[in-house]
Amino acid sequence: MSVKLIITESQYKKILSHINENNFHQKLVEKLVSDLNMNYEPMLGIMREEGEYKEEPMIKVKVDEGEITPRELFEYFKKKYKLGDSFIQQVIQDWMFGNIKNNQLTKNVPIN
Repeated sequence: MSVKLIITESQYKKILSHINENNFHQKLVEKLVSDLNMNYEPMLGIMREEGEYKEEPMIKVKVDEGEITPRELFEYFKKKYKLGDSFIQQVIQDWMFGNIKNNQLTKNVPIN
C-alpha cells in the first residue's frame, strides 16, 4: 500500500534548506577534521604550574614535532577558516577526545 504526501512549495523549500544545511555542516566538520588529522595529533603534555606538574591537553604539530595548546590551534583555525568561534572550538574539542562520529559534533553549534 503506497501513501502520497502532499506538501506546499514553502514546506518543500524549508525541508530542502534543512537537508542542505545539515550536509554543509557535515562537510565543514569533515574538512576541518581532515586538516586536523593530517597535520596534528592530540596528546597530553606535562606543564609546570606553581611548582607542581600537571597534565594538560596539548597538540603535537606533525611537521616539526612541536607542541601547541588547543587555544593556539583555535586562534590559527579562526584566521584560516573564518568560521564562528564556538564551531571551531567544538570541532577541536571533539577531535581531541575522539568524539566525532559520522562528521557530527557532540553539540549542535552554529557555524557562524
